[in-house]
Amino acid sequence: MTQGDEMLGDLEVSRGYQQNAEYWERIVRQRLDKFQTEVTDVALMNLIGDCSGANMLDAGCGEGYFTRDLISRGAAHVHGVDTCEELITAAREHPEGGCLRSEYHHADVADLPLDDGSIDVVVANRLPHGIADPAKRFDEFRRVLRPSGRLLVLSMHPCFYAARGERDGVGFASTIDDYFGVRTVQQRFDVAGLTSPVESFQQFYSLEQHIGMITAAGFAITTLLEPRPSPEQRRSDEFWETNFTRPLFMLLECAIVTAN
Repeated sequence: MTQGDEMLGDLEVSRGYQQNAEYWERIVRQRLDKFQTEVTDVALMNLIGDCSGANMLDAGCGEGYFTRDLISRGAAHVHGVDTCEELITAAREHPEGGCLRSEYHHADVADLPLDDGSIDVVVANRLPHGIADPAKRFDEFRRVLRPSGRLLVLSMHPCFYAARGERDGVGFASTIDDYFGVRTVQQRFDVAGLTSPVESFQQFYSLEQHIGMITAAGFAITTLLEPRPSPEQRRSDEFWETNFTRPLFMLLECAIVTAN
């Protein structure tokens, strides 16, 4: 269900993540989400490239799988941050959660418990927009990054993403005012035949607003990608013909703007 400009409270959004925490832990650890394992993670890792020796932030880390992947690829230290205490607990209790090169924080990405200029790469991997002031997270990313640092933002596509069941037909926004307002997508997820216990909520802004939050924080966009299954994937797996009928993801690489 898409709810136009209706604003939700932080508590309502957080409750959805808490009640779905075990569901997402299972989906991620059993590698059941083909969008994640075959499309978005591949695109993110390709863009990150060599992370050997880097200090990194996994913003909205969930149960910690991407933090663990970054450590396995040579990152010197990765901070995982998430507002969902249940998912942070799952990350810490994972067999690899005690690695000295990783650290998990139960905190808001708009108020990071990290020092200024301490991070080489910030990764925001399918991190939903906050409700009260989503632009604050980008100010925080700018604060904790070193001057030469990079910000990578993998998001649901602000132009095309809609609730499942609304992707065919009228589309993601019923009116132009819906698109240029704040769209709330409310839905249960169905992954590999498993349905999430409760609905989750995500808020979407127009492409203009989405990018404007990033540039206003002092970033320049250096790369824009729209991760998608390859022609070979689409030919060999009919899943994509029914589940990827329009662009669903947008991946941005950003650099800090420095004064001349």
